[in-house]
Amino acid sequence: MIVKVRGVLLRFTNYENDIAIGGATVREGLTALTERYPNLAEVLLDREGSIRSTHLIALNGEQLSPSELDREATEDDRVDIVTAVSGG
Repeated sequence: MIVKVRGVLLRFTNYENDIAIGGATVREGLTALTERYPNLAEVLLDREGSIRSTHLIALNGEQLSPSELDREATEDDRVDIVTAVSGG
């Protein structure tokens, strides 16, 4: 799968935004991504290892809920990580 990283998360992936990663499911792909970029895990995951609520995960443009991260993903699928930005 190709994981697309944008915005503030880019600094944790050495500014790579389209990252080819292995895994049979979205969750496995995200795990492989955080193993490749350990600093990313600190901002992407909470203490229990779940995706923080400030990040949205989409598979081929379809937003996934936390319970849907075990959906299958092939090497042709695109996983987007979108981070909510707040401020005033």
